[in-house]
Amino acid sequence: MENLCSENILKMFEGYEKIVEALARRRFVVLTSKRLIVYVFKGVKRDYIVSPCRFCTCEDFIINYLGKARSVPCYHVIGFEIAERQDKLAKIELDYPTLSKVVEEIVFEGISITLRKLLR
Repeated sequence: MENLCSENILKMFEGYEKIVEALARRRFVVLTSKRLIVYVFKGVKRDYIVSPCRFCTCEDFIINYLGKARSVPCYHVIGFEIAERQDKLAKIELDYPTLSKVVEEIVFEGISITLRKLLR
């Protein structure tokens, strides 16, 4: 799959208000266990599983970007690269069952209560 974080796209999103706010609130989260790394964007009402610079589970990415209505991806996809460059990723190491529970909550409920408890 194509890398969506070209320097031109990164510059386009650099001062984007939603990314600036998400960086300040540490919404770009990296969950790791001995077996797995999962990237999660912790939204206000929904959480998304993201493959930085490649894919996001949000409706905006799926409908507008993959559906070709727009030529740039959602800010979640780009934001992880910006967060990493600015050292603003929230990193949490978990045991595999807990990480699995977070992913399951996001996939089936759209939001992870477990993730919110971990980030307090």
